[in-house]
Amino acid sequence: MITRAVIGLLAELAGRPEWGRAMLAEAEQISDPRARRRFARGCLWALALSVPAGVGTLLVAGLSSLTVVVVALVRYPGIVSGAGTWVAVGLFSIVVVGYVTIGAGLAARLGRGGPTGQMLASGAVIAGVWMVALVASGTPAGISIPLLALAPCVALILGWRATRRSTSTTIGLRCVGLAALAGGLGLFLVWGGETVILAGRPYDPGMVRDFATSGAPDLATYAVGDSLGSGMMLLLLVPLVSLVAGATGAMAAAHWPRTSHTDA
Repeated sequence: MITRAVIGLLAELAGRPEWGRAMLAEAEQISDPRARRRFARGCLWALALSVPAGVGTLLVAGLSSLTVVVVALVRYPGIVSGAGTWVAVGLFSIVVVGYVTIGAGLAARLGRGGPTGQMLASGAVIAGVWMVALVASGTPAGISIPLLALAPCVALILGWRATRRSTSTTIGLRCVGLAALAGGLGLFLVWGGETVILAGRPYDPGMVRDFATSGAPDLATYAVGDSLGSGMMLLLLVPLVSLVAGATGAMAAAHWPRTSHTDA
């Protein structure tokens, strides 16, 4: 049952649903269980190679994000503070699966020859700007606010350019959606990965003070749990802000009078 579902999903992601139906129909004609399993593995491999690179990138990012949380729970079991922790992990998993599914659908609709690679790169830029701004928020320089303002501007410009170049608001919105989701997943992956590797360091005085009354078994466990919680909030916030800004740019471009010269 699981194999059938995976074959069907990969076939849809590859843009070849008829392949999936044909493979499943042929598998049902094979009576020997071992031969059927070998055939199913071959089908999965062939379909995996047919999935567009952009879709594959999103799948890897989603699986990596889930892996980061699993590693954190195994390495720091004290993070689990009750049923609420598992509810949060469950909701996080649903969000990640939803992001990957929606992003894969957008990438598939943009097509193999579409700007999928450019949108994933734009998502990496959005994630990078957010990460730099968040890191800078703890420095005396006070440059985090301009950087945080720059992050939505990247999405706004992306929506504008995608709509003007394609002359289609729909395509512009799809581009923005894909970049926003990729940015959110990318930011969480970097944020969460760094948290687990560095055990939540650096520990600022405020964190040490809060740990004293937290009841956590050790400072590292408290820091990792707190940082992962912040990362999960960013996973919701970054795509939402980017999508709103990008959609604003796309709608503005659609209503802006076009000149006789092609937009750069």
